[in-house]
Amino acid sequence: MKSKRQQVMSDPGAIHFSRRASARLEQGGWRFSAAMHSGLAGAVDDLAAKGCKTALVLFDQLALLVSVGPRRVITAMGRQTMEQNLMTDIDGVFFVSV
Repeated sequence: MKSKRQQVMSDPGAIHFSRRASARLEQGGWRFSAAMHSGLAGAVDDLAAKGCKTALVLFDQLALLVSVGPRRVITAMGRQTMEQNLMTDIDGVFFVSV
């Protein structure tokens, strides 16, 4: 059986979710569909091509803070939570419609 690190290294194009992001998605009751995953992967590809390091990827009712280089979702939040928080140290924003 491969360790989590070996799995990550064997699929460098995959998007990975931190424990915090996974927990936030579960707590919020958000279902991350195949279309959303595809949109996120495309967004991360485009952000990487532009040289972004940390970005906010926005869906209709969901925002994901992404570390672009390692293709890792750091955290997730809903639209209401976004409106109540200040986000710093991001160098890109990408809107995804699915």
